[in-house]
Amino acid sequence: MSGHELVVRWGDAEVGRVTLDADGRFRFRYAESWLDNRAASAISLSLPLRKDEYAEGPGHWFFANLLPEAGARQAVCARLGISETNDFALLRAIGGECAGALAIVDPARTIRDDDNAYELLEDHRLQQIVQRDGIVPLLVGGETTRLSLAGAQDKLPVARLDARLQLPLRGAPSTHILKLPHLRYAHLPVNEAFIMGLAAKIGFDVAKVELVATSPSCLLVERYDRRVSDDPWPAVRLHQEDLCQAFGLPGSQKYEQEGGPTLAGIIELVRASVSDPIVDVRRLLEWQAFNVVVGNADGHGKNLALLYASSRELRLAPFYDLLSTMQYDGIDRRLAMSVGGRRQAPELHRAQWETLAAEVQIRARVVIEIVADVADRCVAALPSWTDDFGAAYGEQPILQTLPTFIRSSAARVARQVQAK
Repeated sequence: MSGHELVVRWGDAEVGRVTLDADGRFRFRYAESWLDNRAASAISLSLPLRKDEYAEGPGHWFFANLLPEAGARQAVCARLGISETNDFALLRAIGGECAGALAIVDPARTIRDDDNAYELLEDHRLQQIVQRDGIVPLLVGGETTRLSLAGAQDKLPVARLDARLQLPLRGAPSTHILKLPHLRYAHLPVNEAFIMGLAAKIGFDVAKVELVATSPSCLLVERYDRRVSDDPWPAVRLHQEDLCQAFGLPGSQKYEQEGGPTLAGIIELVRASVSDPIVDVRRLLEWQAFNVVVGNADGHGKNLALLYASSRELRLAPFYDLLSTMQYDGIDRRLAMSVGGRRQAPELHRAQWETLAAEVQIRARVVIEIVADVADRCVAALPSWTDDFGAAYGEQPILQTLPTFIRSSAARVARQVQAK
């Protein structure tokens, strides 16, 4: 049975086991030892603690959502000789270091002292990775470096130790994610660095980012689901799940128009689940307003997450993957999540935000004030942030258009949301 069974571990504890039945369907069952532990928590809102087995559906999609998507998945599967549709085999191959606290490993694997191993990522080697001509380097360290990150963009989990980037080996925890340049969309890391920095400048809780001086630039993202430690590991894994996992949905339904989470649905889930719903519901409204202002049409269900700060504290995770998709041709310009039934940002007037307010039972005046406030804060922060960004990273071609776009968009949002 071991060929069709994987162990789900949280630190040195066994959480449960994922199996394939005779028909090739996923099954998941919590371990009795985990259920007997009073401090243990469920690994997902869609997988509450219970003795009964979870069948295909949430028992599959939670784990499938840990895997790469699109071109990143194709390249990894081709390199490993795994069918692109074989989630189970891919989990077995690269599930040792995932988003969150879990490690998905073969039952035969034992935790060893030398599992805490890293390999220095030399500058010249990093530059070779950047110039890979489209090859996703998820397994760049060879057989011992096998790591899984969800998403379609090329990413490399790394650890920053002693101010140097290192490749985690044999499932050792990473501390950062290195986002590589995109072959199709120019200056994507610079775009994301600027937008994430602007979000931080106006007071949002976001993942910390910085540009890495490769040619072209990479984006180094500090993992909010890791806590830096000295003993016994350089980083402690913290658990998280994205909103598709929380709703028990496959990653193929991350967009609202494809049956994915709606903003109203997410607000209701967060309100019912997190430790401080007033704070986190406001953060969600600010997040969507910010997406509209900066022109981010890719705010879908996998770009929001819940962070399990402890067994008793659940909160909306720091925001991540914020960028201005409107800077690129060929990308759907409609918002991933509608507001008041509309998905085109220029069509969002006061009435649409008031409709959203009614859907989530929040006073319309409060929602309008939040949207207008986000627009005003972006305009106020933009000049100094543009100067700071230029001083830190020099001239960047995208900065010739991006600040002007945001300034114009923010003015439109403020005008339309306040006009009766």
